[in-house]
Amino acid sequence: MLLRIFAAIGAAGSVLHTLIAGQAGGALKVTGVMLLRFLEYFFGAHIAYALIMLISTELFINKNKPQEKPSKFWLWHLHAVADLLCFYARADVSITGTELIPKDTRYLMVANHRSLADPVVMVHRMPKEELTFISKPGNLKIPIIGKVMHKCGCLPLDRENNREALKTVKAATEYIDKDYASVVIYPEGTRSKQEDMLPFHAGSFKIAQRANVPVVCVALRNTDRVIHNFPLKKTNIYIDVVGVIDAEYVKEHKTKETAQLAQTMIEEKLDAEKKKEDAAAKC
Repeated sequence: MLLRIFAAIGAAGSVLHTLIAGQAGGALKVTGVMLLRFLEYFFGAHIAYALIMLISTELFINKNKPQEKPSKFWLWHLHAVADLLCFYARADVSITGTELIPKDTRYLMVANHRSLADPVVMVHRMPKEELTFISKPGNLKIPIIGKVMHKCGCLPLDRENNREALKTVKAATEYIDKDYASVVIYPEGTRSKQEDMLPFHAGSFKIAQRANVPVVCVALRNTDRVIHNFPLKKTNIYIDVVGVIDAEYVKEHKTKETAQLAQTMIEEKLDAEKKKEDAAAKC
């Protein structure tokens, strides 16, 4: 798809060159040439950056070597890549409720899961938050991306293997205890392909309970529309921090109860926004 975009840009450039050639000099010609040079350097720089990242991951990242903590170097690059992906995908991401996010403690962040774009937009719009993600083991096996995820401290969670899942919970708890990063998990366990959310897995909340930290609840909307709208249509994506379950509640209640409360908070926000959309569509 990116090749099509670059081809279209090249075609547009050729047309512009032709138009400029038909002019008898003047400001239009100068402006046109400057625009073409800008486009060449702009997209050329992004392509060069992608190639450097590709070579770097292949040469310098060993996934078999345990990652004690998230690499700040690779986290910086992760944010840069997330910004570029949102730019090229024409994703206009809005965020509300950031004032609710704890500033004096680490936390577990939970959200509904609609698309592979979910972590991308969260990284893009939360640049000041030091976040690492819990993901399916298969995602860390993706060429290049998996290696970067490994260096950024992303942890695989195999829900079919209790022993391995417990190791991940312990590792995530350690990230929080040692103040390395806050942890993001999608408690549904997989992407929901329907409007209704899947039930939250109570085990996801063991991290917050063990680390004695609050749970930040986030509602994501429209991330699943990016793939359908790209590249012709812009996608408006919304991230809403709907509330925080304090550490005391998490400590005193069963993980199942915390999971139910978190899901209710997110569902109520999604339902309210859906009603607004339906009402606006009828007008």
